Amino acid sequence: MTETYISKVNVDLWKQEVTLEWTGSNAASQKKGPFHCTPGAGISGVNCDNVATSQKANTDCTPKGEFPVLWHDRKFSKYPEAEWVTRFQEASRGIALHYYPRVPEFPSSHGCVRIKSLEAAKLIYDNTKAGKSIVKVYGELRPNFNNTLRRGAKNEDVKKMQRQLSNKGYTLTIDGDFGPGTEAKVKQFQSDKRLVSDGICGSQTYGALFA
Repeated sequence: MTETYISKVNVDLWKQEVTLEWTGSNAASQKKGPFHCTPGAGISGVNCDNVATSQKANTDCTPKGEFPVLWHDRKFSKYPEAEWVTRFQEASRGIALHYYPRVPEFPSSHGCVRIKSLEAAKLIYDNTKAGKSIVKVYGELRPNFNNTLRRGAKNEDVKKMQRQLSNKGYTLTIDGDFGPGTEAKVKQFQSDKRLVSDGICGSQTYGALFA
């Protein structure tokens, strides 16, 4: 029998999900997820969707790409609520996967991948191998649900909101411009979900849109 361990930890930034790939004799019977997580939000003015930018220090971005697991810590000494810590990317950045008690539906960390399930974080901690296991981070970040969007807005969060409406089956132009057409589709979505149909995308509408 060959040793069974996690060969790859996949972090989907758009879905905010962690899934696991296993290798070894008992790989088929292991838990694979998905497990809910939240990635780094990035500091103001930084585009964490850019791969090169996401890998830089002092950005608060979760680095995109494939990185080996470096080592494991039981807790962060500075933030003891962060438990079952699996370090990856560069040691100097302090990037890791770990359990955290607060994991919202939008990017909110300082670069780490915060995992909602204590069991899942411990599973990764116990079954990844330094120098063997890989962490793969990919996809686009969700918009910040605290940034209310309304008619007249023009930015990347609008484009992401439009894309998610399209993913939900609403036909509209994905151009980052919150015009009358987008407003109408937001109102239609809100009505379909029995929300206040005001055409404004706030925390409740975001929550329903990304549920």
